[in-house]
Amino acid sequence: MDKSLKSKGFLRGVDRPPFSCYTTSINNKERVLIMTKRVSKKMREELSIHQTFRMYDYNGDYNPIRFIAAHKGGIQMFSNPGELVAWAKTPEMIAYALRTKGADDIIMGSSSMDFASENGFDLDEDATILWDEGYAMYLDEVASVGVK
Repeated sequence: MDKSLKSKGFLRGVDRPPFSCYTTSINNKERVLIMTKRVSKKMREELSIHQTFRMYDYNGDYNPIRFIAAHKGGIQMFSNPGELVAWAKTPEMIAYALRTKGADDIIMGSSSMDFASENGFDLDEDATILWDEGYAMYLDEVASVGVK
């Protein structure tokens, strides 16, 4: 019976062309799944609750912070509207960003600072409290050095 199947063009076991298409399809699906897991893991790490700081302006130039907004439980700091300089979740990191990039004489806050509970904070005033603590630390450092 084996010889008659071969003589009719059938191969023993699984037919090769459909099997190779099937395995290629499975391999591609697994690659996509692995890549998705890698990207998702990276995004999760980037937006992790344990992350407290991210600098977006990597050049060493003076780029004073002029505008702030509450975002995902932290404070986004902008030099100009749309030019994100840093994001910080602790007063120490806010002071570091201000010390590194500088602070303008007037720093404006977005309405997200007033509605911070909609942006990852427990209470509406928590974003303002966080900013005030970080800015006070920065001013203390400036006062001790004597140069802004």
